[in-house]
Amino acid sequence: MRELLLTLDTSTEITSVGLAWLTETTLETFASAVVDAPRAAMSRVLPTASSLLAGGMLSVRDVRAVIVGRGPGSFTGVRIGVATAKGLAHGLGVPLWGVGTLDAIAWGIAADRPMLLGVLGDAMRGEVYPALFRCGNGRAERLAPDEVATPADVAREWARLGEPLTLAGNGLRKYGDLFTDALGDGATLADELLWAPYAEGLFRAFAAARAAGELGSGEPGELLPIYTRLSDAEENEAARAGRASGQTPSSGVAGESR
Repeated sequence: MRELLLTLDTSTEITSVGLAWLTETTLETFASAVVDAPRAAMSRVLPTASSLLAGGMLSVRDVRAVIVGRGPGSFTGVRIGVATAKGLAHGLGVPLWGVGTLDAIAWGIAADRPMLLGVLGDAMRGEVYPALFRCGNGRAERLAPDEVATPADVAREWARLGEPLTLAGNGLRKYGDLFTDALGDGATLADELLWAPYAEGLFRAFAAARAAGELGSGEPGELLPIYTRLSDAEENEAARAGRASGQTPSSGVAGESR
């Protein structure tokens, strides 16, 4: 027996949507689409999903689970993706699973050749979302939790590792020169076509989390986005309330990964 999975990610300027068949032993991506839609994900993600389903002579009612990229990334983009996925899963009465957006990028790049991979998401405000992965044998092992930091601090930290590093992620469009200067001959840029969280990477990250028993309950209401910090509005509200800047609310919605 096989089940139809729908995945989507709107955390970056790229809107990714994909379909896969899941069996007890396999997960096969059979349709995907990428839309360059900065500030337009809300109007593009559902029509793109509908088009993919129609192309496979399928209906949204055939979907048995939804997988969403939880971020980190654009605050608005993350919210659009997670809210859309929650609405779909709740309306269909199917499980909702979440994977990290940076993890999806890493799993999309991971190949048989061993490498240390640094993924840099653009966090705006002159900052990045950095994540390190040890890749090899077609797998990507995350080495540290999600965080937000300045590019200079990350570049210095990664340079101190003293080993070759492959770089990917949309943060390189702003800070690529800074990292290649800091890492010198040890830096290799992945093909720019691999810098986004595509459907194949989302599904592979999902499969890895599923195999490790790390998916959670599948209840749409329990899935949280990954922000790693407060938004501008939340920072202003925190200042008015006398809370420390950057403090994450106890709900975890502003940044606590789980």
